[in-house]
Amino acid sequence: MKQKLLKILLIVLGIAAAICLLYFLYQDYRPEIQILLHPERGNIKEKLLVLLRQHETGDILFLMCLIMIFNAIPGLSNSIFCILAGLCYGPWLGLLINWCGNILGNSIVCALINKMHFSHSFKKNRVLTYLMHRKHPIIGMTIGLMIPVIPSVLVDYTAVRLKTPVKNIIAMIVVGMLPTSFIYAFGGDALFSGDIKRIASALAALVILIGLALVIFQLASHHDKEKSKTTL
Repeated sequence: MKQKLLKILLIVLGIAAAICLLYFLYQDYRPEIQILLHPERGNIKEKLLVLLRQHETGDILFLMCLIMIFNAIPGLSNSIFCILAGLCYGPWLGLLINWCGNILGNSIVCALINKMHFSHSFKKNRVLTYLMHRKHPIIGMTIGLMIPVIPSVLVDYTAVRLKTPVKNIIAMIVVGMLPTSFIYAFGGDALFSGDIKRIASALAALVILIGLALVIFQLASHHDKEKSKTTL
């Protein structure tokens, strides 16, 4: 019961922190929002680009914290903020913001996993079971983190359940969070600059990752069927 209450408390605190950060971010980005809501004559794209790329270090930290919090709260997606990082700060700095935020988010979840309550259905998740029974689970978990449609909390929980050494968990998170951080940062920058080839490349990379997720779901389903046959 205490673990369940702690989980609820942490989620509520995380959402409250995210709302506060969103308010501060809104205040800083109000000029850009006004231009989008009330476009004037002239090159809107150039005006927006100048304003967006003038944001200071404080905004970088706000954005990184939002990415971290939305990554850490189960059921929420931080993809819009990852795209915004690439749009506002360019592909390379955007990548760094995304990567650091995602690494911190997963690390916090791993640190708190043993203190939180998880439902029976969560613990019996097909993907979770499949990852736990691989010959080389660290590879499977790293691939799981690379795929946006697989909740990272599933992978974090698997790593902690398997008593994976901390250095291996950190390495797994660092490597696993790189592809999506890269895709969203470069995709956000390409979206704003109107680079069709780069937008198509980012979308193709996402499709590949989603395709990989479908393969894992299929393998997990097959693993469940085989396991049920052996127990009968």
